[in-house]
Amino acid sequence: MKKILLIFIILAITLPMVFGQITYFTWNAKLQLNGAFEGEAIHLGTQEVNIKLDYETTEMIIRFPLSSLKSNIDTVNQVLKNKLSDVVFDGELSLDYINTESHPPESFTVDGWLILGNSKTKIEGKGEIHHINDAGEFACMLGMTVHLNLKELKVDHPWPGLENEFEAVITQAILKKNKK
Repeated sequence: MKKILLIFIILAITLPMVFGQITYFTWNAKLQLNGAFEGEAIHLGTQEVNIKLDYETTEMIIRFPLSSLKSNIDTVNQVLKNKLSDVVFDGELSLDYINTESHPPESFTVDGWLILGNSKTKIEGKGEIHHINDAGEFACMLGMTVHLNLKELKVDHPWPGLENEFEAVITQAILKKNKK
């Protein structure tokens, strides 16, 4: 029984390497939400964004706790700190693969499902990948922008002065494919 378990563990570790699937994780990527509240700009941000990105298929999963968002408005912060749910985006970039070698900036579109509580909404955005020379273990920076409408996302909030339109901006470091 122990030998069978050991074989399963070895297969689970080595099969992704054998079949060439290269998936990287980023912790503490940056997310900024920009909108308006009572006619004034509101900015919400978090650095607790976890991103799983498959370099071969360009599929990505983005996840962060709703409670990690901090804004420039105290009453918004008070409500958000008690939110226990995660925000999840499950989507794919329009690129054929993630290039970690030297390259000019690459533009892409992104689409997928944004899951917030019991709500699941199809969203689209755009972005660019910029190569970084001599950046140690990092190869590129990925930036994405997605326009969100709170009404379409079925976001129930207690602030009558909060506008429905928001822009989400995500910044992620891309690790080199072959780290030494």
